[in-house]
Amino acid sequence: MKKRIISSMLTFTMAAAVLTGCGGSQDSASTQAAGTQAAGAEAPAPAADSAQGGEAAGDAETVTFWYNNTGDEAKVYEEAIATYNASQSKYKVEGLSVTDAQKLIVAMSSNEAPDVIKISNQTVIQYTKNDLLESLQDLIDQEGYDTSGFSEQALEANRVDGALYGLPFDAYTIQMFYNKTLLEEAGYTEPPKTMEEMYEMAVKVTKLDDNGNIDILGYPLFPYASARQELIYGFGGRWWDENSKPSPDNSGILDSLKMNVAFREEFGGKALDGFIGTANTNRYTEQDMFFQGKQLFRLDGSWLPTMMKNFNSTVDWGITLIPGTEEHPEYRGTSRFETDSVAIPVMAAHKEGAWDFTKWLCGEEGAKIIDLGTGNLPALKALYDDSDILAVPGFAEFIDALKEEKGVQYPQMTDYDEYMNLVNSALDAVYAGSKTPEEAMSDLAGQSSGLE
Repeated sequence: MKKRIISSMLTFTMAAAVLTGCGGSQDSASTQAAGTQAAGAEAPAPAADSAQGGEAAGDAETVTFWYNNTGDEAKVYEEAIATYNASQSKYKVEGLSVTDAQKLIVAMSSNEAPDVIKISNQTVIQYTKNDLLESLQDLIDQEGYDTSGFSEQALEANRVDGALYGLPFDAYTIQMFYNKTLLEEAGYTEPPKTMEEMYEMAVKVTKLDDNGNIDILGYPLFPYASARQELIYGFGGRWWDENSKPSPDNSGILDSLKMNVAFREEFGGKALDGFIGTANTNRYTEQDMFFQGKQLFRLDGSWLPTMMKNFNSTVDWGITLIPGTEEHPEYRGTSRFETDSVAIPVMAAHKEGAWDFTKWLCGEEGAKIIDLGTGNLPALKALYDDSDILAVPGFAEFIDALKEEKGVQYPQMTDYDEYMNLVNSALDAVYAGSKTPEEAMSDLAGQSSGLE
């Protein structure tokens, strides 16, 4: 059984993260949020042999905590650990930066398991389905621990079959940035509230150079992941239904793809692909297309303003909710929603201490250290009004978006990766012009009908 679990989970970690882009997984989103570091060596931490448990100096029980951050972000987690250790004397947490998911999975499946881990909510779901995580719900119910301080969507993101297996300490969503100067030059005084308005503005602002290449892109087809998620969510489209079953031929997806195709036909698929290719190469650098004033609209995360400041961008930007449609304005502000979470492996040796640290790290003091240090949004509603949190550029607008509670949860699908590969192949066919949206989504519905 253990070998089957390890084999299954290693396959999962190597599969393409298809519909994730800029932070499509919150495991990587905070690295992008900082905008100041490259991935480096694992942060200094206790030696691997000491990370298996044992007793700390004195009477404190050692609790091992593995997180997947490096560099400056690892220092933030070590700061949080030191603060917790100084706050009480019963437990001593020892942190270790482990970026190798395979190493974590193998350890969790043995008596070498860490006591507590930091992972994304999608990984919480996958690990739970492979019987690797302890149910936090049992601990919550036994203790009467109050979870009402968390946003409901943050809790829902970590539930499997109604039970919590991860406790969130930060949140991640996408909203729409816009270039105020480009919008005003085109004669508009406010950003769009509907997809139809956005399309009109995008066509008017998009500019070609003398060689027919796109110089300024109006329609937010970059980043890829946002075009394949948020643009569809704004139409009410979903790749899966409320039961986590594939639903690729719903009207919202088709309406979004038809608009995307219309824009490609207007300005040429080759020109668009050229712009997007360059944009992808320069993403989150000084030459980022939005930072350089070459994009009217950009669907991106809460870290973008800090990155623009770090790269001395002079673009006059604003943030607005992702548009809905004229027929369904209630879809406005809908976006993917993810969390970074803390979980306890089934094989953990010190679960009582792990739970104590989990509660602290996800409480106001611990979560605030992490949220401010890594540039991620809070999952605790009490931090929505925290003056230090609100002082971060862009956070106020993104917290307003979080309050809408319109986050799209990732599905609890065993065959999620296989389905997403099929989705991307279908979208590639649409954008290449080899299939109409109707043909591609109909074929995808047939291909995915047996997936679970």
